[in-house]
Amino acid sequence: MKNRFLIALLSSFTSLFLSVAYVFAAEVDHFEVELSPKNAKVGESLDLTIKAVDKNNTVVTDYNGTVLIFSNSNPDASMPIILKDSTYKFQEADQGVVKFENGVKFTKAGKQEINIFDFENEKIFGKDEVTISDSGSAGKQEIEFISPENGLTIGDNRIKVSGSTVKNHKVKLIVNGTENFELTSNNNGIFEKEVENLKSGENTFKAQVFDSSSTVIGETEDIKIRVEQNGLSIRSLKLIPEEVYTEGPYSIELISSTGLKEVSVVINDSVIVLKEDKEGLYKGNSFAPKTAGTYKVDVNLVNDLGHKLNELGVTSLKVKELSAPIKQEEENKKETTSTGELNVSKEPIKKERDPLKITGLKLVELKTKSILTWDKLEKAKSYNVYKKNISGGIDLITTVLEPKFEVNIDGDKVKYDDFYVRANGEDEDGAYEGLLSDPTRIKTGPELLILLLVSLFAAGLFLFFRGKKA
Repeated sequence: MKNRFLIALLSSFTSLFLSVAYVFAAEVDHFEVELSPKNAKVGESLDLTIKAVDKNNTVVTDYNGTVLIFSNSNPDASMPIILKDSTYKFQEADQGVVKFENGVKFTKAGKQEINIFDFENEKIFGKDEVTISDSGSAGKQEIEFISPENGLTIGDNRIKVSGSTVKNHKVKLIVNGTENFELTSNNNGIFEKEVENLKSGENTFKAQVFDSSSTVIGETEDIKIRVEQNGLSIRSLKLIPEEVYTEGPYSIELISSTGLKEVSVVINDSVIVLKEDKEGLYKGNSFAPKTAGTYKVDVNLVNDLGHKLNELGVTSLKVKELSAPIKQEEENKKETTSTGELNVSKEPIKKERDPLKITGLKLVELKTKSILTWDKLEKAKSYNVYKKNISGGIDLITTVLEPKFEVNIDGDKVKYDDFYVRANGEDEDGAYEGLLSDPTRIKTGPELLILLLVSLFAAGLFLFFRGKKA
């Protein structure tokens, strides 16, 4: 009894295993074939899709057989160029489905069919049918450019050309009358091509559309575009002053073409953006590097056509140490002559200038203003206050005699700006500027607009109740 039970159980597992094996090893029963679109003209390209399916019309993903592709109704029809002797072998990557875009062209009108057979088993086959109409007389099909626009000027020697015509037709793009590109319009009638190595100056484009017999059935008017890769130049570049102390402020003025899209200079790996102050004049401000030396100034220009000019070492910025020895005092130098007499001579000794370093920066923020103070310097005659601008440079705001600067808080948004202070000194050798302070962020806009609204509301209530009592 026990043996019978084991035999029955084994038989059940065997049947289940065979059923599962059958599911995973389903055989191809036929091919589902689709031509698209179903209505086309002679010479128009059609997409061909072939699916290897089982009896339940489920795709057999591991099919790797070879199929024969042809047309009984139109033996001269053009088939996919990938075919080898009218056959195609399914690859593992196909997963049982293959599509040939723009793969089939019929050469005559009427009901036309495509036939697919398994190369090893003629009982496995499939087919599809479409209606093909006459293509019409030559020169009657519309074709036009979508881009570029006629008369366009560009700053590069390449451009993307696109157009529209009848769908799935051969198109020839002709550039400057000599260079030809063979294209095919897609199912929406669109064709496009990235054209490179255009010549400087004027370039012409023309497009033609062909029928199945390679007869021109439509063409565009010529369009012309112009390539201008020159024209950018630097007429003048000034640094004011040309020589500056370490971390000292300086301004930049550059003269070039009007209306440039981007203008910048690079000094010591720092990019300084210049803004057009008036036609062709671009200005900016910045600080000198922390280390003394001579720094090359590189210039970058970009116009509205996208053309760029990069000039290296247009000029140089000279940066010197603020504490350079420039003041001299005399010191007695004693020498003994050959006669034994004492000779006293004067030799200058070097003395460094006071750097006038700003210390003790303090900030007090009130409701209506912000107050910045710092330690008074005995040798300072006045103090310059600078504000950081949107380009990263600094602008001189004011000069004060006392170590104090006030800024009113106005506007309706919270706003903060960076401010710097530099002392102005004077000695026997003349006037000079001290070291630039570290930045101090000062509030220049109110803390909250709601404070104003609350104040107005409170004032309104006060006047209301005062009126009632009266």
